[in-house]
Amino acid sequence: MSDPENSADPGIEVRTYFARGRNALVARAEFSELYTAFYLHRMDCGNRLEGSSDQLLRDALAAVTLHSASRPWKETVAWTVNFQTPLANVFVSGNNRLGTVVGNVFTENVKTAPHSLFYADIVSESLPPRRSVVEFSGQDFLRAVETFYLQSEQRPARFFRYDDEDLVMVTAQPDADLEWMRSLDEDAIRRLDRDVELGLLEKRRYRFECGCNQNQMLAMLAPVMRKHPDDLFQGEEIIRIHCPRCGARHTITRESLEAHLVRLEQMPK
Repeated sequence: MSDPENSADPGIEVRTYFARGRNALVARAEFSELYTAFYLHRMDCGNRLEGSSDQLLRDALAAVTLHSASRPWKETVAWTVNFQTPLANVFVSGNNRLGTVVGNVFTENVKTAPHSLFYADIVSESLPPRRSVVEFSGQDFLRAVETFYLQSEQRPARFFRYDDEDLVMVTAQPDADLEWMRSLDEDAIRRLDRDVELGLLEKRRYRFECGCNQNQMLAMLAPVMRKHPDDLFQGEEIIRIHCPRCGARHTITRESLEAHLVRLEQMPK
């Protein structure tokens, strides 16, 4: 296990259980503190979300957190989900080694397509990177993840709201009672600890954090600077960009980017 690197924000606790006799894994967390950290971050960025975009990203952060808590410790997952209705791209990622989740939503310059698509990228220290792409329908992020599980993971998963900010994920394990899983609803979830023997498997902590910094932004802009410096700065000495992962604002000077390119050229080949 790894402890959060930022001790000032211990994050939220996510608990996973094994449902004995049903052969299912149950993950549950109360997300109010994580949502608060996310909203404070958006306020610092000067970028508030409203309406459907806000709900999409809230559900995306909850889903990727519960999913990550059910996965191996050395795994990092990134989901890029294109919704055609409403037209939006949602990005979320969970890093189990650091105990962090991050996310962003884009509603401008989103391409229209025949189908909504769910891209899942998985990085593990012991395996090569993997990607899967799944088509889905609808406007609900949690239902999109359920479709991803059925088509890519080849097993069912279901999401429920125990309360508005208290979410539960149930995923099938080998020889799971699939009929029981299909019968679950929010009332059954609220009775789960009385109706089913739940064995605590693990407790993990997750916090909202990107970790983006000036050097990362310089590295991201370096290829464009090499080929089209004038198009990038358009006669200005400073550009302001937002981190694509979390929306944080970064100010980049032409001088700092030129110095970064010089350092890259001086590095041993």
